Amino acid sequence: MMASQQAFIPAKLAGDAQDLANSLPALLMDARKTAASLILGAHGRRRAGLGEAFWQHRELLEGETLRHVDWRRSARSDRLFVREMERESPASLRIWVDTRPSMMWRNQASRPTKAERALIIALALAMAAKAGGERVSTLFGGQMFGQEETFLQALMVGGGQFDAQAALKSDRQAQILIVSDGLEPIEIWAERLRRLSSAAQPVLFVLIRDPDEEAFPFEGRVAFTEPGSASPVIIGQAGAAREAYQSAYRLHFETLRAALSRTQGSLLSHATDQPALPVTLQAAALLDGRGASSQGAG
Repeated sequence: MMASQQAFIPAKLAGDAQDLANSLPALLMDARKTAASLILGAHGRRRAGLGEAFWQHRELLEGETLRHVDWRRSARSDRLFVREMERESPASLRIWVDTRPSMMWRNQASRPTKAERALIIALALAMAAKAGGERVSTLFGGQMFGQEETFLQALMVGGGQFDAQAALKSDRQAQILIVSDGLEPIEIWAERLRRLSSAAQPVLFVLIRDPDEEAFPFEGRVAFTEPGSASPVIIGQAGAAREAYQSAYRLHFETLRAALSRTQGSLLSHATDQPALPVTLQAAALLDGRGASSQGAG
């Protein structure tokens, strides 16, 4: 098996997990930079929401419906504006970041692992939400956001499995953020999303992928190993399997998108060879109710 063709599965899983823990200071620094852009930028987390008190006008964002336009204000400009009301009480953001073995993989050393990128995006959104006066906690275990490093460690530890047995407090003010590669069976995700949507607001799912998972750039004889399994699957001509693989890959995520749509959730897709900020800005807008209601791509 060629070192460059260890597709989709990390070698030395325990070592990769330790590398993730060792990278905590760098993850914190990247998350802080991203959060600063959210808080100070035009698309930062705001305290807009349900309420009766007018807060501010802002420009209509791409993808928003025209029914939100304040036509009286817009008539004084060549741009369209929306009235935002100030949120009367802080909402809460509950986060789960997938850190299972498949998230530890990357096909090129120059890229972050999927878990590293997922944690940066999630922590940046948590920092911005907290700066906006919102309550932030892990989805399972209820670890509240206090110290940044402590919260990041809680996300790492809690992401090894999705706790299907944990009781979820019903809170229609709560927003749920999931950051994962989504590679578990669709039936599992559909049940999770159904359960989550019955307890809180619709889920925002940020899908993290290594671009080679989609492109499948492998040739020749390649061995693929599933996490936790010692028996590799050997493909004699990987290039010949590319079209069938890509078709199955697209179908999996189209089905995941449909499952989210049925529960009024949203999906953003992010490739690890791209910067984290654009998709994080999109996620912040969706969490604030300012982005398009249909699933987008980042």
